[in-house]
Amino acid sequence: MLRDIDGDGVPDIYVCNDFWSPDRIWLNDGKGKFRALARTALPDTSSFSMGVDFADINRDGFDDFFVLDMLSPNHIRRITQSSRAGIRASPVGMTDERPQVEHNTLFLNRGDGTYAGIAQYAGVAATEWSWCPVFLDVDLDGYEDLLITTGYSFDTQDMDADERINAMGPWPREKVPLKLMMYPRLPLARKAFRNGGTLSFKEVGKEWGFSDEGVSHGMALADLDGDGDLDVVVNNLNGPAGIYRNESNAPRVAVRLKGRPPNTRGIGAKIWLYGGAVPIQSQEVICGGRYLSSDDPVRVFAAGTSSNEMRIEVRWRAGRRSVVNGVKANRIYEIDEAGAAAMREEPKREAKPVFEDVSQLIQHVHHEEAFDDSQRQPLLWKRLSQSGPGVAWYDVDGDGWEDLIVGSGKGGVLAVYRNDGRGGFQRMSGAPLAQITTRDQTGLLGWRKGPGQTVILAGSANYEDGLALGDVNGDGQLSLFVGGRVIPGRYPEAASSMLFRWREGKWGVDVENTKRFEKVGLVSGAVFSDLDNDGRPEMILACEWGPIKVFHNEAGRFKEMTSELGLTGYTGWWNGITTGDLDGDGRLDIVASNWGRNTRYESHRAQPLRVYYGEAVGGLALVQAYYDAEMNKVVPEEGLALEAKGLPFIRERYNTHREYAQASVDEILGDWLKRAGELRAGTLETVVFFNRGDHFEIKPLPVEAQLAPAFAVCVADYDGDGNEDVFLSQNFFAMESDATRCDAGRGLWLRGDGQGNLSAVSGQESGVKVYGEQRGAALCDYDGDGRVDLVVSQNGAETKLYHNTGGKAGLRVRLKGPPGNPQGVGAQLRLIFGQRPGPMRELHGGSGYWSQDSAVQVMSTPQPPTQVWVRWPGGKTITTSIPPGANEISINTDGSLEKIR
Repeated sequence: MLRDIDGDGVPDIYVCNDFWSPDRIWLNDGKGKFRALARTALPDTSSFSMGVDFADINRDGFDDFFVLDMLSPNHIRRITQSSRAGIRASPVGMTDERPQVEHNTLFLNRGDGTYAGIAQYAGVAATEWSWCPVFLDVDLDGYEDLLITTGYSFDTQDMDADERINAMGPWPREKVPLKLMMYPRLPLARKAFRNGGTLSFKEVGKEWGFSDEGVSHGMALADLDGDGDLDVVVNNLNGPAGIYRNESNAPRVAVRLKGRPPNTRGIGAKIWLYGGAVPIQSQEVICGGRYLSSDDPVRVFAAGTSSNEMRIEVRWRAGRRSVVNGVKANRIYEIDEAGAAAMREEPKREAKPVFEDVSQLIQHVHHEEAFDDSQRQPLLWKRLSQSGPGVAWYDVDGDGWEDLIVGSGKGGVLAVYRNDGRGGFQRMSGAPLAQITTRDQTGLLGWRKGPGQTVILAGSANYEDGLALGDVNGDGQLSLFVGGRVIPGRYPEAASSMLFRWREGKWGVDVENTKRFEKVGLVSGAVFSDLDNDGRPEMILACEWGPIKVFHNEAGRFKEMTSELGLTGYTGWWNGITTGDLDGDGRLDIVASNWGRNTRYESHRAQPLRVYYGEAVGGLALVQAYYDAEMNKVVPEEGLALEAKGLPFIRERYNTHREYAQASVDEILGDWLKRAGELRAGTLETVVFFNRGDHFEIKPLPVEAQLAPAFAVCVADYDGDGNEDVFLSQNFFAMESDATRCDAGRGLWLRGDGQGNLSAVSGQESGVKVYGEQRGAALCDYDGDGRVDLVVSQNGAETKLYHNTGGKAGLRVRLKGPPGNPQGVGAQLRLIFGQRPGPMRELHGGSGYWSQDSAVQVMSTPQPPTQVWVRWPGGKTITTSIPPGANEISINTDGSLEKIR
């Protein structure tokens, strides 16, 4: 398709390629030359690309696009059909690989020339063997809907037919065409999807009368009855053409262009309608570009109401502009290029982003050795070996400036960067830091063993994932929680979690509390946080295949309160966990990262996802399953060949892929299922649990937070407006089997309004653009300018360091605690502005995902604060006046305050 992809007014080229050759996008420089789209701008492409179409699906002013492939949404067909290309695992650390994926792709334009793949979230990833997509606002509500032609003469992906044909041996060349006759026919219903305007589509083919079965390829649009809306013509193989009259009666505006010769139809012109059903609608006039098809070049827009007064603007291919004011509904406007005026180019004013990428200051690349987890467990759906690294900020050398610590994979070394306090870093060396790690490092914590004695606590895979420090009983001494996750080769069985106390110069197991954590689940993240404001921290755990678990601290003894707080029903694949006062009510809310809604699992979440696990030949086997509403059965996620790798008896039980595909999990697994364990996950959204005192209320984070798996969760005020914000690290590439990598994120800042509402900040405004597998993230004002800076790790790739240059500077607060807790871990702070307190902030000893934020808190000051309130671990509270003009203060446990600068 030739059309203006990047919005510069000249036509670019999108080429759909079937099978091995990837799709190509060539951008026109307007001077007769083309360049390929940057590899990081488009994360992947469809494998069997058939047709492409463009539209601004969310009316944000930027054109998105959709490419068709061949994946079936029907369980039986999907399980019986084979891939002809196959999906290979992404190489470690290769952020710009651009793999081909075996489903439809829908790419959301971020507004800066890059795209996020959202087909699975939008509900349009699987539409059968498909050919021609057309965006058309069928119901004239202002959002362009999606029509698709489908079908094929023979289902050459049918694996049962393949096996029968292969069993017959070699075929003479002259008889090869007869092989086709051995495949089943594949007539399919056409597809129609209504655009809901929120990046989601709903299938409405039967409702709209666009679901006839057959084999249809080409599709074209034209106003055949002159009523101002577009009708549809479909080519049917070996049959008469299908003609579909659009019967929408909603008000509309039709536009036809009269261009200067030889481009008399105005091909390449862009048309905008202002003031219709939505504030702005836009379409481009194209010629051809559809699969074997071409439209009549009339464009139709939704008017909203008959009384709306609208405006049409046209940008002609030659660079001139036409404007029609006072546009009325239910009219056809023909606009002549002869009356167009020269366009005045408005200078582009690009605002400076809040964060500046200064990763060159550390020049760190995470070491990760490739490991094939499927050799241990063939049915794993993701690689557990690519889960790190964590990051931490801690004053390792005791000079008053917090240094940067980055974990390593097996075979690498722990990296520690000394902070010089002037914005520079130098990698520290020495015998302990030169030691090669024998396992992947997981959680990281800095800890002061005694005066001048800094210790770096590093978890080790596969057991010790979520590490956290907290003053459990208010005695001024920190305890250490070690979250257990996976036992190697036995996923999803959980390793035990433990609590340690520092006694007589060494860590010892807290036997009584550890008993409560032994069978707690697959712990991915942990944080100590005082949820009930009694001065004693609760233990909060993010668990995979389980809920967020909360253990109430009763005078140093933990008691699980997950059910009482209303959290039991939210089982998920939770990754990271932290707390923050997002609604400014003085109670700490829980922010939990999860897998999101942009995966292959999104299409079958009518009931919770399931995993069954139990002993089998060679070790522990697992079977992922889901409820299929069409079949009214719980069915396996994977096909016969893969499931039989872990459970060979399945292949003995089923002779054909179709028999297997029609069976339920009960029928397939039989007696093995009766002995198997079962876990469920029904919540995959990344969410906030708002603290209401005696219970929590769940609220999913905005759409942008659901487009990729999230890991690290960091709460702070990044722009200094007085409201707490959230940062999420995102993406996961290390998928097994036929699942495609999750790559639609690039690190996400969510701006808070102080009332509990969060909105996504674009990468252009934030400055954070990380395209790889982000893992740990941590906050620190490393140069002391009163703005929160950010470090984000990537698995097998460059660690990204971001300097905050655009936020409003706040007040730096240091706490001086007792010898066993010198940084005051667990203390809570609030600035007071006259009679009004700001949001609560708590100092965590490890939070988010395997990471540790700075102990120096940057408290936002939208206006000059008068006092600071502190609750120390144990419950002691103090309120101290802040000296006028202070930029940094230090507070002691007795309430005395020192102005540092």
